[in-house]
Order: sequence, then structure tokens, then C-alpha cells
Amino acid sequence: MGVFPRSYNKEKFIEYLEKNKVSNDIIIKFKELPETLVHKNSTYKLNIITTWFSIGNTYYNFELNYYSEDLIEFLFSYKIFTDIEKSINYLLTELINNNYIKN
Repeated sequence: MGVFPRSYNKEKFIEYLEKNKVSNDIIIKFKELPETLVHKNSTYKLNIITTWFSIGNTYYNFELNYYSEDLIEFLFSYKIFTDIEKSINYLLTELINNNYIKN
């Protein structure tokens, strides 16, 4: 029984997705995410954390957001998903709705 969080940069997370045979469509969506954003003169870096739970039925949680180390805050509401596609879609929607990327 255990909880095992792991942090990734964008390149390593793409490798993780490919290794785990995640759909190419999902990987393409993930690649659309910028590695950094500037918001009100502060830089936010893509923050990727997976947590593997080996309690009862084994499963993963995915946390994707943008984080500013200077401000010690996330750019968007903090959400955790058990489905990587939902996590990526949430972040893409936030980026589009806040005009950081175009649809």
C-alpha cells in the first residue's frame, strides 16, 4: 500500500505518455500546451504531477496546471483528474478561455 507522486517536465511527460501507450490524439493535445506563460509580469511554468496509488485498486491521479515559484500560486483553479485526457482538456480549455492560446 502506498502513494507515489512524481513530477515531470514536458519532454519527460511525453515520454511517459508514449511508454504507457496513450492515444496519439491525447499526446498531440498535450504538445499544444506551452511550457511557460506570462501573466501580469509573472512567469508560470507547466506543472505536471502524477500520483500512483497502490491502495486497493491501483490508479493514477493527474495534476496539470501552471505554477509561479515567485508568487507561490497556480494560475488556474487546482483540479485533479484520474483521466489524463480530462486533465489535458481542462487545461486547454482554461488556456483558450483566458486567451493564452487560440482554439
